[in-house]
Amino acid sequence: MAQPASADDPITAALKRKDELARAVQLSRANAERYQAVANQFQAVVNQTNARISDLAQKQANAQSEADQLFYQIQIAEEQLALVTFQLDETRALADSLKAEASQQTKQLAEREQIYARHLRTTYRQALISPLEMLLSSASLTEFANRLQEMIFINRQDVQLANEIRTIRADTQQKQDDAASKEKDILGLTDQITTQRQQLSGAKDRYDKLVAETQAAIDDVAAVRAQAAGSRQTAQGQVSQTNRATADLTRQLDEAEAQYEALAANAAGGSGLGAFNGSTLAMWPLRGPITSGFGARWGGFHNGIDIAAPKYTPIRAASAGKVVTVGRPYLAYGDTAVVVIIAHGSNFSTLYGHLDDLHWPIVSVGQTVSAGQIIAYVGMTGWTTGPHLHFMTILNGRAVNPMGYLP
Repeated sequence: MAQPASADDPITAALKRKDELARAVQLSRANAERYQAVANQFQAVVNQTNARISDLAQKQANAQSEADQLFYQIQIAEEQLALVTFQLDETRALADSLKAEASQQTKQLAEREQIYARHLRTTYRQALISPLEMLLSSASLTEFANRLQEMIFINRQDVQLANEIRTIRADTQQKQDDAASKEKDILGLTDQITTQRQQLSGAKDRYDKLVAETQAAIDDVAAVRAQAAGSRQTAQGQVSQTNRATADLTRQLDEAEAQYEALAANAAGGSGLGAFNGSTLAMWPLRGPITSGFGARWGGFHNGIDIAAPKYTPIRAASAGKVVTVGRPYLAYGDTAVVVIIAHGSNFSTLYGHLDDLHWPIVSVGQTVSAGQIIAYVGMTGWTTGPHLHFMTILNGRAVNPMGYLP
């Protein structure tokens, strides 16, 4: 197992700095995720309040529409009531006119009845005298004819007076009955329209109150939404600030990881091997999905590829070479990652990271390995969120994309 370098070693100091930065990056990312979760929670509140405001606004619009409709119905009822009141006044005037006319007709009836009574008395007296007595009591035939003609005229007048009396009585009674009936109908209609107007007015008051209550509820919900939106804005600002800090820390970490490459380069340079003259590696160290490629990542730079696989999956040497590092070379600085570095020449090496520590790597420093030989097993040591292999290729002291060397 390779031992940690001395504290005075520049590479050691760089690795310590790398470890500190890795922790800072992880903490910064965790903070960004936490702030984003808080922002999402406030966004959910904003979405809920928006939906609530939309629902309340629809209810308010419906209530306002109903109140407006009732307002017009009240106006119609008012107009109907005014018309009925006018008709009632007209009917009362007509009734008064009919009553006056009936009163006048009553007087006329009384006069005619008096005349009729006199005629009856005269007729009665004349009826007591026989025609012979009338003739004998007359001074001449002319007087007799005149007296007879007068009796006939009175009889005719009596018949006419009797008919007029019956007609006046019937007409007067009909007019009085019609006026009373019309007034009764209009009074009933007045009561009906008054009741309808009161009901409509009460319903409008209820809907006006509902409109006001709904507006108050909208204002309350809008205040909650504004508060949630402000909190979301604050959280988003914290996310942005934390992301900028993460990017800066990641940049520093990338600079520190350059020393990681230097460690592998120094180990390969001291392997005693000649320069690497191959163009590709013999095989993949592990088969599985690539969860993180070489290059830009999270605002920084990833100097290898991550190949995911279940824990304890065998990892093989990508090509023949000499083992120059095995173990935890950075344990003294808090990095618990188990690492194997194989030199394939004095200027080219491969690094295998996050190896399992229960199934310890089965190779040792100085051992020569062949391509495809099992060297270790997939684990989760060091800074990792799941089982995978961190695979690097280092050429002339710099990490290069392993995809250019894998078959």
